[in-house]
Amino acid sequence: LYIEGNIKKVLKKIYPVPEDSNLKAVTSMQESEFTYSNEDKVLDFISIISDMMRNNLIEFGKTNEKPLLKTLNILKSSTDVNEFYPDKKLNFLAIDMLTRSFYYYGKAVSRFEKPEYNALKHFLLAQMGDKFRFFISRIFFAHLKGVRFDSYYSSQKNIFNTLMMIIKDMPKDDYVSFKNILDYCFYRDIRIDIEEEYKTNEYCMACDIITSKGKKEETLYADDNYNLLILEPILKASLFYLGALGLLELKYDTPKSKDNITAKGKEYISVYDSLKYIKITELGKYIFGFKDKYEYVKKTKKRKGLKFDEYKPVITVDKSDIIAQAKLEPYTDKYADNRYILSYSKIFRDCKTKKALNLKIEGFYKQIASNPPKVFKDFFEEIKQNSDMLKRDLKMITIELQNNKKLLNLFMKNKKLQELTIKAEGYRILVLKEDISKLTKIVKDNGFFIEF
Repeated sequence: LYIEGNIKKVLKKIYPVPEDSNLKAVTSMQESEFTYSNEDKVLDFISIISDMMRNNLIEFGKTNEKPLLKTLNILKSSTDVNEFYPDKKLNFLAIDMLTRSFYYYGKAVSRFEKPEYNALKHFLLAQMGDKFRFFISRIFFAHLKGVRFDSYYSSQKNIFNTLMMIIKDMPKDDYVSFKNILDYCFYRDIRIDIEEEYKTNEYCMACDIITSKGKKEETLYADDNYNLLILEPILKASLFYLGALGLLELKYDTPKSKDNITAKGKEYISVYDSLKYIKITELGKYIFGFKDKYEYVKKTKKRKGLKFDEYKPVITVDKSDIIAQAKLEPYTDKYADNRYILSYSKIFRDCKTKKALNLKIEGFYKQIASNPPKVFKDFFEEIKQNSDMLKRDLKMITIELQNNKKLLNLFMKNKKLQELTIKAEGYRILVLKEDISKLTKIVKDNGFFIEF
């Protein structure tokens, strides 16, 4: 049944407020497979990714939207970020959300604030205000087709406005059920659109639908399935996002659609389907402004540092120090199990000019060791001294003659052509670039058409 909007407004003033229209503490909770909190991990992640960004170790794909798997693996190995699911197919969700977020945050600010929880607070205020030129909501809408993100239009802000309403109105020390959150949104006619409403209605998904006659495939459109395809999955995904940021504690099950409709070939609509309950963490209370202080003991792992050989340009790295290994990758080849040796090919890679080469060498001194042993300094000095030993002479052009008797006789007997030729060997001659027009005219005057 559908009630026209203006009539709804009148009925809300007449009828009693439904029990679940406001957010209330859960009094009786069902069991959940997973309880998730990233509160004690996210601040260490911020510390490590800021260090990696200073050393240019964060890499994104060609579209500059998705971090490379190599980058995610480095961060996963170097941090203790909790993932949502143990399944290998789903164990990069949280680290991907955090990497995208703080990469673009780092691009927007000159440096990360200290302590890390202040950087998180500054980030959250900017994200909820939709101040960044990227869409974290790409992840929230990943299950849909037809979604268009316009980087010049702040169109995901209504998602963040809805989240802040929920956080503001929910109990601060207890769990709230997702069903209660959904009813809260229904009663307030909350709608989430990335684009205009009519465009959002065109979003679709290829689905498997279980009926009494078996399974059938069908494409569902948001126009007729708004809650199923948009409101519920987007709300759940965005709450998982706040969980990855350490601001909410979550309870949920393995993703599985509760309805008879799933994404084609899967058991769920989105990977966030089975969210049951949320609660604000102590870090969340501080970040959202519900408490004035937050106690934080930094737990970042101590690195053992690098060991430099005195006789060979070899560096020994602790096996667990993935970031140090990533820093060395542009300069070294693997020498032994946990030892790396300076490499010409690696150092020269991507250096098309002498200036680029010098900058790369300076990067070694800035990022790895400001005063390494003499053997390393000598290695770099040798590279500098041996640069530009080969020169290209762009003033000269090599011309290859075809094996034609008349043509060859012309070049052997014509005195003007001989004067223009610097050197001849076999069927090739060397000519100054500035003399090409003269040579062309003589050859054409003798019946040979050429094109340079």
